[in-house]
Amino acid sequence: MSEPQHPTDVPEAGRPRRRWLLPAAGLAAALVVPLVAIIATGPDPEHPAARPAAVPTSLPTTAGGGSPSAAPIPTQATSPTATPVAGPTASRTATPIRRPAPARSTAAPTRRPPTATRTPKPSCTPAGVVDVVQVVTYGVAKVAARTDGESTNQLCPGERIRVFWATYSRTPDGGAKLYRSEVHYLDRSAPTWTMRLVFPGKCGDSWYVVAGNWSIPQTLKPGVVPFGSGKLNWETGAGAC
Repeated sequence: MSEPQHPTDVPEAGRPRRRWLLPAAGLAAALVVPLVAIIATGPDPEHPAARPAAVPTSLPTTAGGGSPSAAPIPTQATSPTATPVAGPTASRTATPIRRPAPARSTAAPTRRPPTATRTPKPSCTPAGVVDVVQVVTYGVAKVAARTDGESTNQLCPGERIRVFWATYSRTPDGGAKLYRSEVHYLDRSAPTWTMRLVFPGKCGDSWYVVAGNWSIPQTLKPGVVPFGSGKLNWETGAGAC
């Protein structure tokens, strides 16, 4: 049988290497301990790192009274609200000042009595207007100028109106010849005139009552009616006898 082998001693050359490793390990451990302490303590509490302002959210408590785990911390990007800043926005919430409405009077408004309207008197009309008060009846007729102050076309002061009547007898050719006539003037002192016509008394005679400055023709041609718009009342004598 062979003898058991004894472990060979480590050469002396390897011992100095082990002695050098031990001081190096101790130096590394001395450097790691302060570094760990700095990491564990974190930044200086007197100078905290700047963090965006966010509205804190209250965390609901659990049934056991503890707080839930892993609650997300709101940041500026996810925060629904922002810190209020003094400016135009703050003035919007100010309570508006209400001014009292003016008091309304309950008294009835004073009504002014209606002013009496005066109807202006009609102005006078040059040459005026003559009305037939009575048509020719048995040769009698009456005319009058307007001087009552009520109707229109009043006779002007200082003015007079020419009126006349004329009668005609028929001629063999169908015309007419002047038989009788009379002229009169109406003014404010004598505004009316009652006239009496004179007729030839033959078949086919004609007569005219006229106002104005119309001329009185001596003869009339067949079918001619004289005096235009100046005629007040008339009879042409036309027709069979």
